[in-house]
Formats: sequence, structure tokens, C-alpha cells
Amino acid sequence: MKEKKKIVIVGGGISGMATAYRLSELSRAQGIPVEITVVEAGSRLGGVIESKRQDGFLLEGGPDSFISEKPAAQELAKRLGIANEIIGTNDKFRRSFIYKKGNLIPVPEGFYLIAPSQIRAFLQTHLLDWRTKFRMGCEVFIPKRSTNEDESVANFVRRRFGKATLEEVAQPMIGGIYTADPEYLSLEATMPQFLELERTYGSVIKGLLLRRNAKRKNSTQSASGPRYSLFLSFKEGMKELVDSVVKNSPDVRFKLNATAVCVTRMSRSTNPFGFFSFPLKACGYDKKTIPPTSLLNSSRNQCWQVDFENGATLEADAVCIALSACQAAPLVISVAPHLAKQLAAIPYESVATVNLAYKRSDIPHKLDGFGFVVPAITKRKIVACSFSSVKFDGRAPGGMVLLRVFVGGAFHREIYALDDNEMTRTVTDELRHYLGIEKLPLFTSISRYPRTMPQYQVGHLDMIRSIQAQLSDFPGLYLTGNAYRGIGVPDCIKWAESAAEAMYTFLKEKRKSADLNSVKGSSK
Repeated sequence: MKEKKKIVIVGGGISGMATAYRLSELSRAQGIPVEITVVEAGSRLGGVIESKRQDGFLLEGGPDSFISEKPAAQELAKRLGIANEIIGTNDKFRRSFIYKKGNLIPVPEGFYLIAPSQIRAFLQTHLLDWRTKFRMGCEVFIPKRSTNEDESVANFVRRRFGKATLEEVAQPMIGGIYTADPEYLSLEATMPQFLELERTYGSVIKGLLLRRNAKRKNSTQSASGPRYSLFLSFKEGMKELVDSVVKNSPDVRFKLNATAVCVTRMSRSTNPFGFFSFPLKACGYDKKTIPPTSLLNSSRNQCWQVDFENGATLEADAVCIALSACQAAPLVISVAPHLAKQLAAIPYESVATVNLAYKRSDIPHKLDGFGFVVPAITKRKIVACSFSSVKFDGRAPGGMVLLRVFVGGAFHREIYALDDNEMTRTVTDELRHYLGIEKLPLFTSISRYPRTMPQYQVGHLDMIRSIQAQLSDFPGLYLTGNAYRGIGVPDCIKWAESAAEAMYTFLKEKRKSADLNSVKGSSK
């Protein structure tokens, strides 16, 4: 029986779990046995995906949904057998609001983050004054940019739609997704669809209108804001996806409370000492352990070792680090210092969600939408608020309401830094201002996620290409997660599965090379 190839995945969030499940699928389908171990520093799996029941309410700490436009999450759900658990948003209140001058103003129907696709709704909205509308309308006459260099989202919006559109609409809508300052956010990495519209049609509005007309017959019901008709979740919350991966991965070992501290490249040897390692000062290795250059250059002889905080080690033929870039950097700093430096250069913001349970009778606002966002120029203290029990069914008992408030990010670091009591007091004061709520909530639940939101700054994709090029010097080492090419759940799953397929191909080639050398050796 052929020896199983060993794979260690560092990180038990959705990226690490999707990597493990895809590897398991490939192993079962193609018959090459692999031993897969997922190690997670925390006491639970799922990373920022955190769903729980409390007093009949269904609370989401991290993401509460995923978009159907990017199919990876739906496709994974189908393969896991939980497609029937997927639910869509409430058809009745498919719109969102933006706070302006003391009021929550509905986003006009057909408005897509920064630009309108329905002219009548755009002209009739009270969200923008006539001067701003006129400037936005002039976008169709603005020539497209002559250079292909990356630019910030803020510069793009100002250039094509004007300053007021950036401050009153684009910043809060984009801030609700990335919790970032658009002055630094890369257009190419975060909003490539608008860049493509400008390049193809010479105008974002023109491109949206032409595409909308072309797809009208097959389009879903119109929605205002970030296209709520395309948001999906699970009946029992996003944790269903995590639990299902575990349930359907009996051949994967999951190790909790296992903090990795170093990833070491090793080389197999026939001498009695077994393994040689690179000189890794951070991991406590000495320069005398350098193996011969010829041995190091043979990928067939190389393997990896993961060292843990408690002194344990795991050996692997391939390692996938499915952590934030700032967590991955110290793991590889000795074996790949330049790679570690680039990983550490990707900035992060910290965010918190505050779930608040209320009696419906205690909220004067109609709650006739899915939530609202708050422009940074207002100097208010929250990023956004989602009406969770309106957005999805099954989130609150009858006669009750569940609200979810977002704090922190690039514009509210001081709010994230508050202790739980002060944060709760701040959030309830803010909700009194927006929704007229005078009563205290039945309960609150705060979830904090320090340094979990990567900031895709201008030039981000160039940095990612450089990181990928450096990885080619380290066969068997892979990176995945939300730091690279998308922060949403579907993006994380897509790139995790891509990493899994690359790992599997690498291991097949490694086995083929070993078999070939075995045949050559036996024929001598």
C-alpha cells in the first residue's frame, strides 16, 4: 500500500476548511490517499463565521450572508448536500437606507453602490440634491482614463461622479463592505467591475444601462442598495456551512487549541538523523543544520514541519497557511523573509458587531428595509446597522426584532477600542438617534474581530502577484484566505479550492517522481 501524502492546513476558518474539503474530494475521486490535518489556534472552527441561538434569536457574529453572483459558496453547499437549507432575503422590504441630515433616506431603486441604473428613480430620490444629480449625470461625458495604473476608489468616484457622490453615497456603501477609507482602497482589487465598465463603454452609467437593458428579460426583481435580491444565507445561520464541512470530512483531522508558531522547510535524508532543516533562527535552529545544496534543490526530498506553541510538531509534504496575512508573516519569516515582509505589509482593520434584541413595539421606525449605512462625514459613531430579522426569516421570535450594528474599521477605531459596556452604551445611544428607540434592548451580544479586515490598498494586486511569484521558490507551501483576492465568503471558498487543487497536483507530481525513481533504483 502506498504511503499517504501528508498535508497540514494552518487555520480553521472557512478558507482552511474549504481547502481541506476540496482536498478530501480530490483524494476520494482520484484514488491518491492523503492525510489531511487542519490546525486551529482557537477553541472552535469557522473563524469569523459565528452563529448562535439565544432566547429564540439567531445571532451572527461575522458574515450573515453571501452573494449568489459569485457561485463558489452555493456550489460548495450543493456538494455538501445542504442546498435546501439556503434562504434568500425577504421580498417585501428589499431596500436599504443612507443616513442624511437626521433622516434615513432610501437608496434609489437600481442604484449599484456608486452609480444609478434606473434614471427615473435616480431623478426622484431625495438622497441627492440637484447639483449632485447633475454632476453625476455628467459622468457619461467624462472621458475614460488613458492610463492603466491602479487608482484609489475615492479618486475614481471623484473623477467620474464628483466629490459629493463620494462623501454621501460611495463612501458609506463601500465602507459597509470593506470598513476602509476609499482614499487608499484599490479600485482594481475591490471594484474591478466599475473599472471594466469605464474601459469598455467609456462610462459607468452608460455601461450599467446597456447591460441592464440587455438582461431585463432575465433579471431578478429590482432592489435598492447593494443588490439585496442576490444575498443568501442558511436557515440556521452561516455556521451551517462550517458544520456541514466537518460532518462531510470524516477523513480530515481537526485539531483545536493548536497554535502554530513556525513553518520549517526540511529535507529528507537517508542518514540516521532522519531530517535536516534550514537554519531558522526564529524557530530555534542553528546554521550547522544546513544540508548540502544539491539536497535542498531537490523538491522530491523536501518536506515541511509545523512547530507549535506547546512544543509539538507536525511533518507534512505540503502546508497551506489559511490565516490572515499578518498571522502568516511570522510563520514564514525565517524560511522566506522577503515574503514575510510583504505579507506583513498588508494592513488590517478591526471590527465588532453588536447584536441587539428588542420588542417590536419598542422601535418606532417602520423598519421597512434591510438596514442603513452612515457616511463618515457625519462624524457619527457606527458604520452601519442591519435589520437582521427583516432581512432574513427565522432570526427573531414573533413580535421581536434583531438588529446588528457594525463598529470599528478605518473611521471608528476609537469605538472598537471601548470596553463592552461603553460600546453597548454608545451603540444604544446611536440607535436612539437613528430609529427613535428609547427602551433598552432585551440583551446585547458583542463579537470582536481584531485585525480581520484586510485593506486592499492601491497596488494590492501587484503585491499579490509578487507574493505568488515568491511562493514558486517554496514547493509545497501555499497561502489562502481573505488577504489576497476577495474578502467575501464565496471569494474565500473559490481561492481555497484553487489552492487545494494546486496542492493536489503538486503531490501527484511528487508521487510520480518518487515512483519513477523507485523503478530506476530497482532496475540497477
